[in-house]
Amino acid sequence: MSADAPRLPGIRLIVLVGLCAVLFVGLTIGASLLALQHDAHVRHQSEDALALTHITFDAESLASRLRTVQELGEQGGAHASMAAAQLHEVLRAIDIDTGEWARRADDAGARALPAEAQAQLAALRTALQALRATIVLPGSAAPPAAGPAAGPAAGAAAGAGAPADAPVGPAIMAATERAYLATVEAAQASLLAAVRAGTDPPVLGNFTLTQLYSAAVIGASATALVLGLLLALLIRHARRESRVAIGVMGQLLRTDALTGITNRRGLDESLPVEMARARRSGKTLAVAMLDLDYFKRYNSRRGHAGGDSLLRSAAQSWRRQLRPTDMLVRYGGEEFTLVLPSCDADQACQLIDRLRPQLPDAQTFSAGVATWDGHESPENLLRRADQALMLAKKQGRNRTVVAGREEQIPLALSV
Repeated sequence: MSADAPRLPGIRLIVLVGLCAVLFVGLTIGASLLALQHDAHVRHQSEDALALTHITFDAESLASRLRTVQELGEQGGAHASMAAAQLHEVLRAIDIDTGEWARRADDAGARALPAEAQAQLAALRTALQALRATIVLPGSAAPPAAGPAAGPAAGAAAGAGAPADAPVGPAIMAATERAYLATVEAAQASLLAAVRAGTDPPVLGNFTLTQLYSAAVIGASATALVLGLLLALLIRHARRESRVAIGVMGQLLRTDALTGITNRRGLDESLPVEMARARRSGKTLAVAMLDLDYFKRYNSRRGHAGGDSLLRSAAQSWRRQLRPTDMLVRYGGEEFTLVLPSCDADQACQLIDRLRPQLPDAQTFSAGVATWDGHESPENLLRRADQALMLAKKQGRNRTVVAGREEQIPLALSV
């Protein structure tokens, strides 16, 4: 039997597809990281705008308290004592609000804000410093910039320990207005930057940066998936073809190169299997050793090419006479072996008789037959068949001898 080993897919193709798959997986990861970075930038811009919006809320709250102070300063008469107490609490709340306002402004200045917002925050911090220097708490010394007292509010404040200067004067209102305007402008600049970052204008045709990142992630992921499937199919095909190639190579190792039938290696592997099958089924098993008579003389007359032709012709013609379950083996040189399942000694001898006329040029052969007793080893079974073959050759060749029988089966010698 002859067979060509299947062609395996090139290792270079598998490596190339694998590298391409890894490359596109890397591109997918890179595009995803860029998209995440872009999203984080937009989120930070939104957080910055939200922080400045909180500062504007502080400005609104402070303006409301200042209006309350003005209203309390305008109260008088029987409510002067009550107004002074409320004024005391409101001024302390205003001082706390301006402190919180200044802290948030400092925190916002530490953010990565656009230049316009940073400039407005700098103006805001300056305005807040002026505002806090202008506010006079009850019981503290009045700043030089404070204006004169006005109306009964002054007496009320003095009664609560406040200075004679009016707690809310033009200087405080002017400083508050400047701080409020700086806060609003800083918030507007930051909000505009956030809107610009979130708007994501087109960078390539009608496609925005976010769309390009998404397309890159989807495209690279799909390509990596296709390449991964192709790689898996190539590896699966390579494994399947490798198994086939290994099977073909194993078959070649068990096949005689000259005759195309099973060689001795195949016999050593198959005979124990047939013995186990015969033991399970309870059927007989016969082994026959065949040796071409005077093959060396034939080889000398016809040459090595003629001898090889005789061996090939014998193997091909004998194999056509055998059952599918029978095995014909080239044991070595001009010697062959028959493994005959479900066959006793007499049936083996009848089969051998059918094989004799199949040889060309009136060539003869001697045979020895042995049946398995169900316990002996393959080596011992083959040795008994070989001993019977030696006995057949000693008795004149061109005959069959059964191991364990005293009588032999003589055949007429060919002329």
